[in-house]
Amino acid sequence: MEELISWKYSFKKLNEEYELAKKKKKALDKLLTTGKISETTYNLFDSEIADALTEIENQRKALMEKMASKTDELEEQLKTFEILFANFEIQHVTGEIDEETYLRETDLLNMGLETTKHELDAIQEAANQLAEGSATQHAEPHVEAAQPSPEQHILQSEVKLSEEPAPVLKSEQAGSPQETVVEAVSSFADETQHSEAEEKEQEA
Repeated sequence: MEELISWKYSFKKLNEEYELAKKKKKALDKLLTTGKISETTYNLFDSEIADALTEIENQRKALMEKMASKTDELEEQLKTFEILFANFEIQHVTGEIDEETYLRETDLLNMGLETTKHELDAIQEAANQLAEGSATQHAEPHVEAAQPSPEQHILQSEVKLSEEPAPVLKSEQAGSPQETVVEAVSSFADETQHSEAEEKEQEA
């Protein structure tokens, strides 16, 4: 009976740890699908949660193996009680044992039968729940990272376009704006002086 209580405690603890790991996984998946974390960060935490779930699964398997062994033991014990009970019934009917012995022995056997059935049912119920939890864990869906919406694609395109360098004008390639203006003024002054000199020569 103490062993059954110990298994129930282990079973409860494993369930609590499993539920906690599932909540963490759900929260992490939401962060990824909403785009609040990168896939690299997601994979970092997801790996830790996966390791925790694997450890829980290994402990579950070990507990299920112990439960299966105990189930076989209890089934054999139940069979033995039933054989003994049937034997006392037959001996009582045939008069081989007295009423007092029959009542005493059958009462003990009935208690043993009820206790064994109770333990067997409890272990089988716990084993079924463990098996269901294990199947649920393996059925966890894969989460994809959030994909940008069409509006986000347009916004990203605009950002990329705004980051493109402005085309360089030929005047800018020749020099700075200040240098270009100075050169233009100097050229104009030279041309003016040259025209005035030609006019004076013609008048002379």
